[in-house]
Amino acid sequence: MGHGHGTGDGPAARRLVRRAITVDARPDGHWDQGTLIEARARDDTCDTRGRLRTRAAEHLAVRVDADGRLRRSTDDGGDRLPDHLVGLDARRGFRGALAAHYAPSGPADALQAALLDDLPGLRIVSGYARMLEHHAARRPFPASSALIGVCAGWRGDGTAARAGTALPGLLVSRPPAEDRQDDRTWPVGPPPPRSGMRRRRLLQVTPGESTEVYGYFRDTYCRPDGVEIVLHEYEMTATVTRDSPVVADLTARPGALPFPECPAAAGSAVRLHGVPIEDVEPQVRRRLTGTHGCTHLNDLLRTLRLVEPMTALLRDTYAEPCDRPEDPAS
Repeated sequence: MGHGHGTGDGPAARRLVRRAITVDARPDGHWDQGTLIEARARDDTCDTRGRLRTRAAEHLAVRVDADGRLRRSTDDGGDRLPDHLVGLDARRGFRGALAAHYAPSGPADALQAALLDDLPGLRIVSGYARMLEHHAARRPFPASSALIGVCAGWRGDGTAARAGTALPGLLVSRPPAEDRQDDRTWPVGPPPPRSGMRRRRLLQVTPGESTEVYGYFRDTYCRPDGVEIVLHEYEMTATVTRDSPVVADLTARPGALPFPECPAAAGSAVRLHGVPIEDVEPQVRRRLTGTHGCTHLNDLLRTLRLVEPMTALLRDTYAEPCDRPEDPAS
């Protein structure tokens, strides 16, 4: 699956802003006992010569306990997680609580909010890790009936719903994750945790007569032998009008996905055409539910809500006139 994060060369190159996120999740002993999360993120701006300037960076370590409650990790330095977020249910109503706490916010707080926003999804996707581990140990792991109908991949007459105890075996032959590490793009960190999950996100915003948006999303599982395999992968490209920002064009491209029915969800992205940017998040929840959508794709589409604040960050970085010489050290 190709990446669209190159800066380009020559006079046609445009300034852009890029957010890169890596979130790792591993069991605290066992998945049922809790989940340890370590996350890194960075906001970079790029000038017309391809030179990057890091505007904000964030590293966060937290724990989600067996009851789904958010806790501080022993690795977080004791002061990274705001007090009144400790103890919140990291599943139900969590994103609403984040929005209330972090708005309005500066660049560093916005990055911390973006990292925490992924916790509900990681809590759910850890179920795939448990399936794979049960399969390796030759223990049955039947699919939960609660998953039926939640997305295109779990439609009632689909492969996953009909697999029963054979479901983990369907996930074993997943493609290996390609080495896409680029120090200019992804926050540098350790390899993915063995027997753990890694989520990567990239969002790039390039303003102009219209704003071009590129997004990338990937969930992987790192086997006990250190081989990282892809579970979910999507790309997104969008065009947003400059005045009264509206989604003028939007395409979702599926990459490696677990079940044959999953790619059908990509076509649902057209339902956001013509939606104002400020309404994207509620419209994703309203229009792309159940078997019409994909929870992982929806998480990627929701990032369109960030186009305006990221554009503002770029505008703030290059507030000087365009003909003013840029600092060579920037």
